[in-house]
Amino acid sequence: MALIILDRQHLGKPGRWNDAGAQNDFVVEAYLTSQYIFWAEWALRDMGFDVVVLSDGTYTERHTRVNQYVQNVGQSVYVACHINAGAGGGDYCSTFYDHRSAAGKHLADQINGQLLIDVPEIEDVKSIAASPNDWTKNAYYTIKGVGKPVAVCFEPFFIDNDEHKILCQPDNLRLIGECLAEGIKQYFGG
Repeated sequence: MALIILDRQHLGKPGRWNDAGAQNDFVVEAYLTSQYIFWAEWALRDMGFDVVVLSDGTYTERHTRVNQYVQNVGQSVYVACHINAGAGGGDYCSTFYDHRSAAGKHLADQINGQLLIDVPEIEDVKSIAASPNDWTKNAYYTIKGVGKPVAVCFEPFFIDNDEHKILCQPDNLRLIGECLAEGIKQYFGG
């Protein structure tokens, strides 16, 4: 079976240990991502996938480890795990993929499709080609150093959208993690 690598972004960067990503009121991005990652890992393992969870090092260091992990593995997926934030708080789920990767777009579409089916609070999803040359560059840099695995940057909701606050609740984070796992399964032919 394939190897799935889930990377909790933000926390664990040398010299920036306390960078936990976006915050709104008492809600912190990196703490929420760890919750949906937990449920995604359980669901993926139950489906028969091998799973590695990363949570420390620079992006370059993480990507180097990812490339080492997959050297002798057939198929693999890498997910840079985030929660979105922006001025005004968007109202959609975004899954970014490398602009050169048809497989990345397919994976993003599968994950997003599962969220639309199972999470009624998410009314819109966007599979977005990430490039170093435009507004998507931050998402691009979270996945650009990953070689063999199909890589996406997953941002299931906006932490600063009042209508998305309900998604910060434990049951909804569990559902998001399970949708992430199911989308990955569907990518592999479900």
